[in-house]
Amino acid sequence: MRVLKTAPKEVLDVAFSPDCRAIAAAVEGAGVFLWNLDSPNIAPVRLEAEGGYRAGGLNFSACGRRLAWLSFNGRRTYDRDDRTAIAAVYPMPAAHGMFHGSDDAGTRAVSNHSFPDHCLIGWKWVEGEWVRQWQLSTRELSVESVTLAPVGDRFAMFTRVTVGGRWWEQPMRLEVRDVADAAVRTTGTYPYSYAAKPLRFHPAGEQIAGVNNMTLLVWSLPAGGDPRLVQNDNRKHFTALAYHPDGRSLFVTSNDETVQVFDARSLDRANRYTWQLDKLSAVAVSPDGTLAAAGSANGDVVVWDLE
Repeated sequence: MRVLKTAPKEVLDVAFSPDCRAIAAAVEGAGVFLWNLDSPNIAPVRLEAEGGYRAGGLNFSACGRRLAWLSFNGRRTYDRDDRTAIAAVYPMPAAHGMFHGSDDAGTRAVSNHSFPDHCLIGWKWVEGEWVRQWQLSTRELSVESVTLAPVGDRFAMFTRVTVGGRWWEQPMRLEVRDVADAAVRTTGTYPYSYAAKPLRFHPAGEQIAGVNNMTLLVWSLPAGGDPRLVQNDNRKHFTALAYHPDGRSLFVTSNDETVQVFDARSLDRANRYTWQLDKLSAVAVSPDGTLAAAGSANGDVVVWDLE
């Protein structure tokens, strides 16, 4: 186990490189930190998050030489070889309240816009620029937590109809749609009135999971319907989650300074790691399944062996 230092702010995301020899962490208001885990000098490279940082989109390219994250109006990619960063911004004026998600490869994206044009827009990266593929009006639909599947074929979100008086009391639901044309694939119930945390797709597409306060929610796919619910065994909130790459385990961080490991099928607790590093706020598992990492509210990142 080792503890990596960033800045005294909340860690928003952590990610491993494909060869598991590097790790990155995004820290609120402090940029992105990058470590070479093989180096005897474990000091990080600190990258400025120009254009802002949107939680939920930190990842390495398949070759491991590029590190990307979501900015406020697009995607930013850092080349580890030539040490330069390039911004890929959507070709439209920034809209008030816009948020968005992207697949791991950066080839597909979905942006949500409120005022003045209430809509969802599907994007595809074509010959060095974002090209609009479709646009869906959301003038009568409130949308939260847009999340793309890592392979870029689907996206998920929570929605609520905004027609009629006191629309904010309408029930929310989960929607899973096709990235290519926004066609609805699956819907599910959602037993809460708000949703703020990104969702996570199962590596094989069998599930989608999320957290709300002290509750872990898991929907089966493609069935959708009602989620299975697991309550934390104390009064602390769940904060972030990540699937093991083999899809059999789900790692969930909590404000009680622990990472709880659940069996993805039964949702039984299989393990618990306790790290006295303040509240935990982000988690990742390495692509080979041998390492895990969790970020804390005070900027520490703990990395440990799973085998």
